[in-house]
Amino acid sequence: MLRGLLPLAPMGALLCLALFRPPLLHAAERPSWFDQTITQQDGHFLVVGHSGPRKDKAQAKDEALADAMTQFVGYCKTDVDSLSRSYDVYSAVGGATRSSSTMEIHSQLRVKAFVRRALPMDWFVRKEKGSTFASVLLKVPQEEFERLTREKSIKLSVDIAFFYEDAKKKMRPLKDGDVLKSGDGYALYIKPSDTSFLYVYQVDALGKSFRLFPNPEFRTAENPVAAGLDVWVPNQKDVLFLDETTGKEFFYVFGSPEALPEFEGEKAVNLTRKDLDAVIGFKKMGVAGLRQKLDASKVALPEKTDVVEVKKKLQAEGAFVYETWFWHR
Repeated sequence: MLRGLLPLAPMGALLCLALFRPPLLHAAERPSWFDQTITQQDGHFLVVGHSGPRKDKAQAKDEALADAMTQFVGYCKTDVDSLSRSYDVYSAVGGATRSSSTMEIHSQLRVKAFVRRALPMDWFVRKEKGSTFASVLLKVPQEEFERLTREKSIKLSVDIAFFYEDAKKKMRPLKDGDVLKSGDGYALYIKPSDTSFLYVYQVDALGKSFRLFPNPEFRTAENPVAAGLDVWVPNQKDVLFLDETTGKEFFYVFGSPEALPEFEGEKAVNLTRKDLDAVIGFKKMGVAGLRQKLDASKVALPEKTDVVEVKKKLQAEGAFVYETWFWHR
């Protein structure tokens, strides 16, 4: 009997080795960077990200990238939600809720939009128990750390878009330098990401100004404008029309965390161009940065049949001014 058992002993040992071999080989296959987090060297950062169990390779790699970038954003002493306040798109018309999977994908898209010029240096993709896992070594330039560190200090963020009515009464985007004629209709859309005091002035070629917002005659919102509130100037039902004074028409959009007395009340309805410049200088207002939104928000006009896109966002660290213009011919 013992003789019969002797050949089984090495077979049992081999079986035991076989059972333990995958973890040992798996550990040996791991790249040297696998257990690292963030390291800095030669003017860039190396960031490691991991996915959870995913159905396919593409999903796993996307999640690993998002994880690495989320860690990098945290290393910059901010977070995705804080940056989202400044960068993020607003939800689609109707407030339709997204599924959890869609929300997860949207979150990954957001964080990947925040961190630019990041390059995957190496991947480690493997199958475990029928699921796919991915890990990535991401190279991020030093400039990204400096940029995100600056941009986390943004205090005000406002969606903005100017529109005009075409011959078919459809709303079209109005850009710097576009040409409108007397009698053409136009409107302004604003939506702050933070509760803000907003003031909008139009100045014609003669230097005469008119405060478009706030303006009780238009029966629209009042200051302060609540975060996330859709505001149409003049209002959701009407558009503004150009008079007979031709030339260059300017718009000034002012934003502030607190009220600006110089722009409040009846006395501030018709300020001159010089008055506006004086307030800008006195308040030491910075010029708001203008960036493309990650995705265009779809905004429905209640009294109209079309839907317009809002693609731009103003950003500032405090009280700001934004200027745009068009030709009135």
